[in-house]
Amino acid sequence: MLPAQVEALSARICENIIRSRLFESAHVLYAYYPLGNEADVRPVVLEAWQRGKRVAFPKVFGEEMRFFEVSGFEELSAGAFGVMEPPEEHPVDWRRGQSALVLTPGVAFDRGVNRMGFGKGYYDRHFSGLHDCVLLGVAYDLQVVDRLPTEEFDVKLPRLVTEEKLFICNEIPGGFPK
Repeated sequence: MLPAQVEALSARICENIIRSRLFESAHVLYAYYPLGNEADVRPVVLEAWQRGKRVAFPKVFGEEMRFFEVSGFEELSAGAFGVMEPPEEHPVDWRRGQSALVLTPGVAFDRGVNRMGFGKGYYDRHFSGLHDCVLLGVAYDLQVVDRLPTEEFDVKLPRLVTEEKLFICNEIPGGFPK
């Protein structure tokens, strides 16, 4: 996609997130810094900070991913593969009981609530068994396909936001619409 397309579609995705009850009710936002043509969710992060929400970004340690709280983009620095990462100063405790919204990027998503990541399984391992956070897939409409191959350890994402709208699968029998 051209940079102008990424910018325009990302802005619509961000509007859909910010207007959602998922964002409104979250005390903590787990975000990602966009890489390449990933949807740019930085406006959502800025809005979260303006509303006094805690914001955390991921950092990879071998096969493990952990999140650390930051209060500004200037705290992030380039890590492995050029991914912007937080310093290790403020680890986030996942079991604090505060409502959390996790913006989850991916290569593709399917209408049956499956996600294809970049192949290392970081998000799947990290979020397996965590029921106190809301996972929200973030994608362009063109990344949503009818069916993806899955494996038993893949974590399903029953919520997906695109430039068109926010879909919540349990409100849509049979998965996300075409």
